[in-house]
Amino acid sequence: MENLVFAKRLENLRFSSSLASMRRSREARRNGETVYDFGSKFDTPAHVKAAAVAYLESPQASLYADPRGIVELRMAIARKLARENAMTVDPETEITVTPGGKQGILAALLALVDTGDEVLLEDPGWLSFEPMVRITGAKPVAVPLSAREGFAIDIDALRKRVTRRTRMLILCNPHNPTGRVFDRTQLEAIAGFVREHNLIVLVDEAYEHFLFDGVRHISLATLPGMAERTITAQTASKTFNMFGWRIGWIVAPPAISARIQMICSHSSTCVTSFAQAGAAAALDGSVVQGDLTLPELVANYQVQRDALVNGLRAIRGVSCTMPRGAYFAFPDIRRLKQGSQALSDALFANARVACIAGSVFGKRGEGHLRFVFNAPLPEIEAGVQRLQTYLRAL
Repeated sequence: MENLVFAKRLENLRFSSSLASMRRSREARRNGETVYDFGSKFDTPAHVKAAAVAYLESPQASLYADPRGIVELRMAIARKLARENAMTVDPETEITVTPGGKQGILAALLALVDTGDEVLLEDPGWLSFEPMVRITGAKPVAVPLSAREGFAIDIDALRKRVTRRTRMLILCNPHNPTGRVFDRTQLEAIAGFVREHNLIVLVDEAYEHFLFDGVRHISLATLPGMAERTITAQTASKTFNMFGWRIGWIVAPPAISARIQMICSHSSTCVTSFAQAGAAAALDGSVVQGDLTLPELVANYQVQRDALVNGLRAIRGVSCTMPRGAYFAFPDIRRLKQGSQALSDALFANARVACIAGSVFGKRGEGHLRFVFNAPLPEIEAGVQRLQTYLRAL
């Protein structure tokens, strides 16, 4: 078709860099090449698969599910929130199951912001937040994070960027891409700012279980006066290796939840029912991916984190903050005198090591690369050796 015109909302969007990186790695492996992306994971727990199969073979599997999520999963989420997050919520009115946390975050934005509104975002921050805000017609406003301050958010920087059009603040805790984790003092300062300016805050807690060195996760919604103005996004993907199952949930006050559910009813209708049954079994079970306990999995990740970060630090010209949560390392490569996208492409082309350019996480991400450390230790050690060989040659 000639002279095809696309919507203006797409002008500043591009395909997800993380998904593009996965695609590139898959294609190379299909061609018989060895690729080190440090992303190998244990399998989904056996009892989770069994629960999904059992539901799939039942009569209700062929029916539309409740747009809020099947009752078994919403009840399991409510129990999980009480047990792990100190949050007491009504599974009938405050929980919405969505096709992954990502879809839930977009639905929350569509429910709350209009064209011309402004949304505060961390810079660097998760690469999908800014495109999501742009899709709604709102304006993303970057709030710089400082590597020297451990990528903590500066309340004064937030205040400087608030206008009469500011509607929301979006946070990721633990943080993608830097691995930062907010402590209670930092969360209290954020809560004070949000209340002062009458904002809604959305917190992506996808990596809540991956905490190291004795760090504890605190949900912002549990602080005084914050439950009524906090949207919490969580997911089954990371902890249970259920990425492809696409199960996430949004926890929000009833009025906000009702509007999120209205949007979902016209977009996704409902989440795949038998995948939800598997997620309910996962949340009520005692093991995570690989049929490990959560402490066992986190202990593995801490060893893998140390191997990757120490390997990066051994390269002249590279420095790296030790992440306290999530499973990302975000090394500073500015002294290597190459742009992050160019270096990411060169590492894949010449060493078959996959990482993501820091520039896709915001202007403050330039000069960094993002690596994951999900893989078993031998895979990380082999990949780090390739990484060191190539970067030392620079």
